[in-house]
Amino acid sequence: MFRSLRVWIGFVFSAVLVGLFFTLVDLSDVWNAFKEANFLFMLPAVVILFISLWIRCVRWTLLMRPVAAISATRLFPYAIIGYMANNLLPARIGELVRAWILGERERIPKASAIATIAVERLFDGGVLVVMFVITGLFIGFEDGALRIIGIASAILFAVAFIFFYWFTSSPTRSRRVAAWFLWKLPRRARFFLAPHASALLIGFRSVHNSSTFLAVVLLSAIAWTVEASAYAVIGVGFKIDLGFGHFLLLLSAANLAIILPTFFGGTGPFEWAARLVLTSGGIASGVASAYALVAHAVIFIPTTVVGLLLMWIFGIPLARLRESPIELVDSSKSKSVSL
Repeated sequence: MFRSLRVWIGFVFSAVLVGLFFTLVDLSDVWNAFKEANFLFMLPAVVILFISLWIRCVRWTLLMRPVAAISATRLFPYAIIGYMANNLLPARIGELVRAWILGERERIPKASAIATIAVERLFDGGVLVVMFVITGLFIGFEDGALRIIGIASAILFAVAFIFFYWFTSSPTRSRRVAAWFLWKLPRRARFFLAPHASALLIGFRSVHNSSTFLAVVLLSAIAWTVEASAYAVIGVGFKIDLGFGHFLLLLSAANLAIILPTFFGGTGPFEWAARLVLTSGGIASGVASAYALVAHAVIFIPTTVVGLLLMWIFGIPLARLRESPIELVDSSKSKSVSL
């Protein structure tokens, strides 16, 4: 895992942004903002955060329909474990951990689970881009960096959506493109992926029904709006007097920023983007920086603690998380999990 170039690029990228975050602010101002904050507001923010995660699991049930009928109640623990692993492991490997545990416990193809998670992330990004652009047009992109985030992410997800629907709209085309892609891969990667190609394609076609498509878009928008409410509640604790639109802009900017390669839990890009939105709204740099640190902690700590607890309840050793992505996903090499 730590031999991957992507992991070390993410580490360097996060380290640079963390360094800039702390060098561009007076730490005494940050400390004063911490002392004046009311941390009781973090408790309802955590509750709101878990409600938004539950809505995402309802959405995941729709994406899982072509693969298996699994309720949101059963999917919720797997989602939390995935978030925990994303927080503790680099390069968003938590998505593979989530697919692995789901496949092991529900006896479904792990490749299909990975495909549904990829579709989920595609729709998350698309909805965030729309939120970012709409709120930015109303509030204004005062900082040039925010405009760069908006333009870059809009182009990225527009291309991703066009390719996704071109690739998956025809089963014949999907198989041909998949076969061509596999042929271009190194022999070891081709040997691993070939047995899972059909399962991947099943998961990718989860939103080719108009009613499912609309439901997934609606649930994605609701989930992110609910999560923005958690950011707004944290803002009350810091006495930040901004409208809800600013917190929608903050939510979308911070989460779009962590799409870039990062180390643990999006550390660096998240804080940088959150502070950027707040300071462009007239909030003092010290308060904005303290808010960004606390907001990330509210997202990071509860999901990590609950995820580790669920791993213990399921009897899954933490050592499994250190395995390579191929070892996690390859069913033939998976070790049994206590059920």
